[in-house]
Amino acid sequence: MVARGTADRLDYHRAGARLQASHGRGVIQPEPGSRLAAFGSVRFVADRVDGEIANRKGVASGAVRVDAARGDVARTDQIFYDGDFLRSDTHVDAAGPGYRVEGNGLLARTDGSVIQLMDGVKGKLQMEARP
Repeated sequence: MVARGTADRLDYHRAGARLQASHGRGVIQPEPGSRLAAFGSVRFVADRVDGEIANRKGVASGAVRVDAARGDVARTDQIFYDGDFLRSDTHVDAAGPGYRVEGNGLLARTDGSVIQLMDGVKGKLQMEARP
Protein backbone atom coordinates (compact mmCIF):
# COMPACT_ATOMS: atom_id res chain seq x y z
CA MET A 1 0.00 0.00 0.00
CA VAL A 2 1.23 3.47 -0.84
CA ALA A 3 -0.06 6.52 1.04
CA ARG A 4 0.62 10.23 0.73
CA GLY A 5 -1.00 13.32 2.16
CA THR A 6 -1.01 17.05 2.78
CA ALA A 7 -2.19 19.32 5.59
CA ASP A 8 -2.60 23.02 6.29
CA ARG A 9 -0.25 22.45 9.23
CA LEU A 10 1.83 19.40 10.11
CA ASP A 11 3.92 18.89 13.23
CA TYR A 12 6.18 15.85 13.19
CA HIS A 13 8.10 14.69 16.27
CA ARG A 14 10.96 12.48 15.17
CA ALA A 15 11.27 10.88 18.62
CA GLY A 16 8.36 8.45 18.67
CA ALA A 17 7.46 9.19 15.02
CA ARG A 18 4.37 11.17 16.10
CA LEU A 19 2.49 13.56 13.87
CA GLN A 20 -0.29 16.10 14.32
CA ALA A 21 -2.01 17.62 11.32
CA SER A 22 -4.76 20.17 10.87
CA HIS A 23 -7.03 19.96 7.84
CA GLY A 24 -5.34 16.77 6.68
CA ARG A 25 -5.93 15.16 3.31
CA GLY A 26 -4.55 11.92 2.02
CA VAL A 27 -4.70 9.26 -0.65
CA ILE A 28 -4.13 5.53 -0.24
CA GLN A 29 -3.25 3.44 -3.28
CA PRO A 30 -3.94 -0.23 -2.46
CA GLU A 31 -1.61 -2.88 -3.82
CA PRO A 32 -2.95 -4.63 -6.92
CA GLY A 33 -4.57 -7.95 -6.03
CA SER A 34 -5.25 -6.97 -2.40
CA ARG A 35 -8.81 -7.03 -1.04
CA LEU A 36 -8.73 -3.24 -0.70
CA ALA A 37 -7.84 -2.91 -4.41
CA ALA A 38 -11.53 -3.46 -5.29
CA PHE A 39 -12.23 0.01 -3.83
CA GLY A 40 -9.59 1.70 -6.01
CA SER A 41 -7.69 4.68 -4.63
CA VAL A 42 -9.09 5.89 -1.30
CA ARG A 43 -9.08 9.61 -0.44
CA PHE A 44 -9.70 10.96 3.05
CA VAL A 45 -10.01 14.34 4.75
CA ALA A 46 -10.33 15.35 8.41
CA ASP A 47 -10.08 18.54 10.43
CA ARG A 48 -7.46 16.97 12.71
CA VAL A 49 -5.21 13.91 12.47
CA ASP A 50 -2.97 12.58 15.25
CA GLY A 51 -0.82 9.53 14.67
CA GLU A 52 2.06 7.35 15.75
CA ILE A 53 3.62 6.10 12.54
CA ALA A 54 5.92 3.49 14.09
CA ASN A 55 3.08 2.01 16.17
CA ARG A 56 0.52 2.16 13.31
CA LYS A 57 -1.99 4.05 15.48
CA GLY A 58 -3.91 7.24 14.98
CA VAL A 59 -7.14 9.16 15.20
CA ALA A 60 -8.86 11.42 12.68
CA SER A 61 -11.53 13.77 13.96
CA GLY A 62 -13.79 16.56 12.80
CA ALA A 63 -15.74 16.14 9.57
CA VAL A 64 -14.01 12.90 8.59
CA ARG A 65 -14.81 11.90 5.01
CA VAL A 66 -13.55 8.92 3.02
CA ASP A 67 -14.09 8.58 -0.75
CA ALA A 68 -13.16 5.49 -2.77
CA ALA A 69 -12.66 5.54 -6.53
CA ARG A 70 -15.29 2.78 -6.79
CA GLY A 71 -17.91 5.31 -5.65
CA ASP A 72 -18.07 4.59 -1.92
CA VAL A 73 -18.36 7.58 0.46
CA ALA A 74 -18.34 7.46 4.28
CA ARG A 75 -18.67 10.28 6.82
CA THR A 76 -18.20 10.33 10.59
CA ASP A 77 -16.98 12.69 13.32
CA GLN A 78 -14.10 10.55 14.56
CA ILE A 79 -12.30 7.35 13.61
CA PHE A 80 -9.48 5.45 15.30
CA TYR A 81 -6.78 3.51 13.45
CA ASP A 82 -4.96 0.69 15.24
CA GLY A 83 -2.81 -1.51 13.02
CA ASP A 84 -5.20 -3.65 11.00
CA PHE A 85 -8.42 -2.09 12.35
CA LEU A 86 -10.52 1.07 12.04
CA ARG A 87 -13.08 1.88 14.75
CA SER A 88 -15.59 4.65 15.28
CA ASP A 89 -17.96 5.20 18.19
CA THR A 90 -19.74 8.09 16.45
CA HIS A 91 -22.51 8.23 13.84
CA VAL A 92 -21.43 6.86 10.46
CA ASP A 93 -23.12 7.47 7.08
CA ALA A 94 -21.94 5.43 4.12
CA ALA A 95 -23.09 5.00 0.54
CA GLY A 96 -21.77 3.33 -2.54
CA PRO A 97 -22.71 1.27 -5.56
CA GLY A 98 -26.05 -0.31 -4.62
CA TYR A 99 -26.21 0.68 -0.94
CA ARG A 100 -26.81 3.46 1.56
CA VAL A 101 -26.35 2.69 5.29
CA GLU A 102 -25.93 4.43 8.62
CA GLY A 103 -25.08 3.33 12.14
CA ASN A 104 -23.76 4.61 15.44
CA GLY A 105 -20.38 2.95 15.25
CA LEU A 106 -18.04 1.11 12.93
CA LEU A 107 -15.50 -1.68 13.12
CA ALA A 108 -13.52 -2.52 9.97
CA ARG A 109 -10.35 -4.26 8.88
CA THR A 110 -8.02 -2.00 6.92
CA ASP A 111 -7.77 -4.58 4.11
CA GLY A 112 -11.50 -4.14 3.41
CA SER A 113 -12.36 -7.76 4.28
CA VAL A 114 -14.71 -6.82 7.16
CA ILE A 115 -16.87 -3.72 7.58
CA GLN A 116 -19.40 -3.76 10.43
CA LEU A 117 -21.79 -0.95 11.34
CA MET A 118 -23.16 -1.10 14.87
CA ASP A 119 -25.96 0.16 17.10
CA GLY A 120 -29.10 1.32 15.35
CA VAL A 121 -28.09 0.32 11.84
CA LYS A 122 -30.40 1.42 9.02
CA GLY A 123 -29.98 1.18 5.31
CA LYS A 124 -31.07 0.29 1.83
CA LEU A 125 -29.53 -2.29 -0.46
CA GLN A 126 -30.23 -2.35 -4.17
CA MET A 127 -30.32 -5.86 -5.57
CA GLU A 128 -29.03 -6.42 -9.10
CA ALA A 129 -31.61 -7.56 -11.63
CA ARG A 130 -30.96 -11.04 -12.99
CA PRO A 131 -31.86 -12.04 -16.58
